[in-house]
Amino acid sequence: MSGQIKKTKATPAPHLRSRAAPIIERAPLPSLEVQGSAHVVSYVNSAFCSLLGKTREELIGKSFAEIVPGGDKCVPVLDKVYQTGEAATLAQEADSEPNPTHWLYAIWPALNANERPVGVIIQLRKATDFRQHATAINEALLIAGLRQHQLAEVAERLNAQLKGEITERERTQSALQAAKDLLAAQAADLEVLVAERTEKLRETVGELEAFSYSVAHDMRAPLRGMQGYAQILLQEHASQLDAVARPYLERIANSASRMDVLIQDVLDYTRVVQADTQLKPVDLDRLVRDVVAIYPGWQPPLAAVHVQGSLPPVLGHEGFLTQCVSNLIGNAVKFVGRNATPVVRIWAESANSGVRVWFEDNGIGIAPKDHKRVFRMFEQINSRNEFEGTGMGLTIARKAAERMGGKIGFESELGKGSKFWIELPKAPPP
Repeated sequence: MSGQIKKTKATPAPHLRSRAAPIIERAPLPSLEVQGSAHVVSYVNSAFCSLLGKTREELIGKSFAEIVPGGDKCVPVLDKVYQTGEAATLAQEADSEPNPTHWLYAIWPALNANERPVGVIIQLRKATDFRQHATAINEALLIAGLRQHQLAEVAERLNAQLKGEITERERTQSALQAAKDLLAAQAADLEVLVAERTEKLRETVGELEAFSYSVAHDMRAPLRGMQGYAQILLQEHASQLDAVARPYLERIANSASRMDVLIQDVLDYTRVVQADTQLKPVDLDRLVRDVVAIYPGWQPPLAAVHVQGSLPPVLGHEGFLTQCVSNLIGNAVKFVGRNATPVVRIWAESANSGVRVWFEDNGIGIAPKDHKRVFRMFEQINSRNEFEGTGMGLTIARKAAERMGGKIGFESELGKGSKFWIELPKAPPP
């Protein structure tokens, strides 16, 4: 139809951002900003929402012609302001009102940093007396021009600040990336160095273990010779020995015997450390009962060792497990008070995903101050004159448990006996 402006429904444009929003929001009159040639609303203030009785979400993103009654008649003026960058006013009679009413517009361009129009800012007022509010429209135009100038200054200052922040962020990111690259290079070098030193350390440890095993093994021969000759002298030439020589020979024989036991313990420990560990299901109940049956000193009336219930199968190494069981029971039988019959109780219970085997005795117990010394190599908490031993038994047991993927511990009080335990993985179902 000629002479009429066709309404065009603008697509909502949530990406449009209003630079004039802070000024528009503080304006006392209903105000809004539209952007682009389609005059799409990018911001409205609270007063404008109250004027039309709509929310901000209902207005932003729509064309000006859609939201204001008779707004399509204002579009040519908006086009002119947008194209020329010159402010304008408009008084438009409202057709739908019973009394003479006018929509009063104050329109001026929204400029970018280059002083080019990017949109239009509109102050809108609904008045019943046109002449009464004409002066107010002119004042609004003057104030709007001043605010537009302020807006440009604020925008330039914010742009400069933003550029500075972007430059600083880029500089920081560059420094951070350089630090990451340097750290990665140092980590790679460190990893290579650690691998090389670990391999050298492994070789050194292996050589030391082989050397210690060789030395300990070779020492047993002369020790057995010393012990044998001392025994021959004591047995076959006792009549030729005086009261001073005989005790000396007995001490030599006892010392050689003790040294031989100590070397044997060192060899046992070295075997546990060096031996290839292949874990397999082990019949724990049969193993414990067989170990108990081997030692005469653990049988009545000398001692009472009770296996309660049936011990479940575990995943372990039969040789290492035998070493652990024999050392734990041996200690339980040995460390008891004078004239007391050793009583040892053995049972098993589930623990996490494994099996915990307990060895409870009626012995002398361990004082709290000595708990940390129990598993140390060559540590003897009690007097050697009262209890024989090398201080290696529990050290071997702990190492054997660790080699099987298990652990060992105890609970004890002085004078109230001890409860040692060894925890091992459960054997998988057959």
